[in-house]
Amino acid sequence: MSTTPRSLTVDESLLRRMANDATVYSLTRPLAIVMWVALAGAFVLSILNLNARIAAGPDEVGLAAWMPPVILGLAAYAIVLTVSSARRAVRAAMPPETVVWVSLGEDVLQMGSGRRRSDIRYSTFQSMRAGKDAVLFKLRDASAATAIPRALLTDDDILTLRAKIS
Repeated sequence: MSTTPRSLTVDESLLRRMANDATVYSLTRPLAIVMWVALAGAFVLSILNLNARIAAGPDEVGLAAWMPPVILGLAAYAIVLTVSSARRAVRAAMPPETVVWVSLGEDVLQMGSGRRRSDIRYSTFQSMRAGKDAVLFKLRDASAATAIPRALLTDDDILTLRAKIS
C-alpha cells in the first residue's frame, strides 16, 4: 500500500485520454446499456414500420421515413453529450499543468489537485474501474464518479483498492 504520495503534472494529452476512459465508463454503465438497447429496439421497430408502410404504397410512408434518422441522431447526440460532459468534468477537477497526487491510506484514499485535497474513506466508493489512463471511482448513493490518473497507481495499488472497495 502506498503511503508516500505519488504525483504528476497533468497535460492536455493526459486530460484527453482520461476523458476517453470516463466516456467509455459512462457509455457502458448499466443504465446507459438499457438506453442503448431501447434505442436499438426503437430503430429496428422504426425500420419494420417503414418497410410495412412502403409495402402499403409510397403515399403511406409519411413521418415513418424520418424515424430511423431521428433515432440515430439521438444516439449520436447522447455520445456527443457524454464526451463533452466527461471532458468538462476531468478538466474542472484537474486543469492543465496542475500537479495531481494520490496516496493510499489504511482507511482513506488521499488525493489532491492544485491546492485542493480530499481524504475519502474507501466505504464512500461503490465501485471502481481501472481504465488505460484513468481510474474511475463511482461514489455510493450518487451518480457522480471521480477520476485519477492511472499512472499514479501501481498494479498492486489497484488490487488493494479493489479489495477495499468491493
